[in-house]
Amino acid sequence: MRLLVYTPLLTPRVEYAFRLLFESALAVEYQLITDSAAYCHAPGPRLNYSGQPVAEGEIWLPAGPLLRERGIRTIEPDVFRADGMPAFFRQPGPGAALPFDLPALAFFLASRYEEYLPFQPDALGRFPASESLAHKHGFLCLPLANQWALRLGALLEQRFPGLHIRKPAYRFRPTIDVDMAWAYRHRPLWRILLASLRGLLGGQWAAARQRLAVLAGRREDPFFTFSYLSRLHQEHQLAPAFFFLLGDYGKYDTGIRHTVPAFRALIRAVAQEAEVGIHPSFRSNHSPGQLEKEVRRLEAITGSPVRNSRQHFLMIRFPQTYDRLLQAGIRHDYTMGFADATGFRAGLATPFPWYNLEKEKTEPLTIHPFAAMDVSLRQYLSMEPAQALSHLRSLSDAVRAVGGEFCTLWHNSSFSEHHDWRGWGEVYEKIVSYAR
Repeated sequence: MRLLVYTPLLTPRVEYAFRLLFESALAVEYQLITDSAAYCHAPGPRLNYSGQPVAEGEIWLPAGPLLRERGIRTIEPDVFRADGMPAFFRQPGPGAALPFDLPALAFFLASRYEEYLPFQPDALGRFPASESLAHKHGFLCLPLANQWALRLGALLEQRFPGLHIRKPAYRFRPTIDVDMAWAYRHRPLWRILLASLRGLLGGQWAAARQRLAVLAGRREDPFFTFSYLSRLHQEHQLAPAFFFLLGDYGKYDTGIRHTVPAFRALIRAVAQEAEVGIHPSFRSNHSPGQLEKEVRRLEAITGSPVRNSRQHFLMIRFPQTYDRLLQAGIRHDYTMGFADATGFRAGLATPFPWYNLEKEKTEPLTIHPFAAMDVSLRQYLSMEPAQALSHLRSLSDAVRAVGGEFCTLWHNSSFSEHHDWRGWGEVYEKIVSYAR
């Protein structure tokens, strides 16, 4: 049974919003229609998205102005509570299924409308969580668009018992960023000498001894945790994704050179049992042609097209970043999350397509949001391992309740017992066991 959805004006924004609700957040067979007469006379389940009721027996979602517009204007949504949950774009009406414009809410969150508006950037020029509507009003850790889609689905099933509505299957999606595959090995001699001198002058004797032991072959490099990760993921039958930094050396790009044979062999080995993507360098955000160069490097190493990406330092500026990714052949991006907070940056726990607000069109780029990063938990939020584990479990539960991907971001270097990460490997092991 198919749901007929009436809207008097079928704009790209309306199409995108219902794609979010009925393809990403739910699985509903539906058809959008602008002919009111045909809608009124059609049999079966009907949903009206307009300014007023149209037909008897329908579900009416009141529509505000946002999805009829083009361009970007300053918007400061008024957040209120409806049925105990946050909502905005209030649109009351007698007989309305919800007292707000749900498609506009989903559109605003997923399109990242607020990130096109003026904001106070952080030290790296990023849009911080503190600037977001979700953080300001305390719903960042809720997959709000998914939750409201489920409420709508329940209303539709109650009104139309024959309508088949499914929520997405839950899955745990671990992802690993590889900024530095080795802490000490396979680095240029000048960098080894400089790091050693800096450590000795700073009184870091334990680190100096460890560096010498690793370079002498007496100890394993503390960042080289790939065998451990492989065993752990295989034990739990998980399909991880790895993102490798292959940029040129710079202030924010200090990884292993892409020409190092051991590094190339590592990437090929990881690619045989996991998905591999590019980790675009910091420099790629402002140096023309750099992103394409790095993508081609990874393709030359793996012998396969590169379709997955996650920005180094989570650098996103709309729409420039995603435009560059598309031009480089990327079709799946995993950057949608905050560095300074956990939660759901786009209000969604399910993958969804990117809507380009400047071009007013849905682009062929699928966004995979992540809910938590190791660095956010330990450095930005100053959590102890036990506190972080409890928080991760609550995020996993939130995704499990709505369906979708519980995606985490960890670094290969965070499994070392050194560099202030003692105890965090155990956090990862426990959340892997819990979330799977």
